[in-house]
Amino acid sequence: MNTITASTYWVIVAIWLVTIATAGYFYFSNKRIIRTARLLLLVVVLDAVRNIIENVYFGLFFGSKFGLFSADVGRVLGNPYLLILPKIANIAAGCIVLGLLLWKWLPQEIRERTEAEQQVAYLHRLATTDSMTGLLNRREFLTQAGAEWERYMRYGRPISLAIIDIDHFKMINDEFGHVAGDEFIILIAQLCLSTKRIPDIAGRLGGEEFAIILPETRVDEALAFAERLRILVEAETSKLLDGRAPTTVSIGLSYMPDAGSMIASLRQADLALYEAKRTGRNRVCCFDTLAAA
Repeated sequence: MNTITASTYWVIVAIWLVTIATAGYFYFSNKRIIRTARLLLLVVVLDAVRNIIENVYFGLFFGSKFGLFSADVGRVLGNPYLLILPKIANIAAGCIVLGLLLWKWLPQEIRERTEAEQQVAYLHRLATTDSMTGLLNRREFLTQAGAEWERYMRYGRPISLAIIDIDHFKMINDEFGHVAGDEFIILIAQLCLSTKRIPDIAGRLGGEEFAIILPETRVDEALAFAERLRILVEAETSKLLDGRAPTTVSIGLSYMPDAGSMIASLRQADLALYEAKRTGRNRVCCFDTLAAA
């Protein structure tokens, strides 16, 4: 029994040596391990070294008492001044580990978590936002339009859709260049953002075409909103290029509950937009009006 008791310390030493070897393997062989994980591996190694020192000391001390080692080893290690050394090493290692955790690992973990969240937010913006205008891109706009349609189906609230298209945009590109065309696109996107309400959803469908979902909005209210936007665009675009290329927008509206589906509402708003283009541009047309005619 004495031999088993004395040998226990060396089993513990062997376990901690395996722990150090394992931590070292992962530390040096996995270059992609993040910094906080590397720091935790270092903490594990420090704690393992502390345990090895302590268990080697007492393994030798008690091993000499139970006949595994010379009795002289026990007499030397039993000196009160030497007995305190493992405890001093224990305290020192504990302080180092605690310091690393509180002053290095914790701030680093918080910083890396913040950076990861910022990266996720950045990637989400890349995936959902039109880089030129800051509006939702087509895919994200259609996703959110679908969600608004589901909300309408659940609660039966009014909801309208506007599609906006820049008049004679090809002429602007041809006569003044694509940089000038981009300026018009960015300005009109900004006007859409400044005119819409907070719950409204604005997106760029592609090229010179934009769309806005208007929750809690009936046809007459959508017409008033679209007319305000049309007048604002006409006034503000006249300031670009020293007034040499003032432009306007045509807007098509649909009342989504009458359409029967989100896709059908987009089709109806597009038909209304086509009618606004056909009848002279710089105007607002509503599909309900076309259907009544």
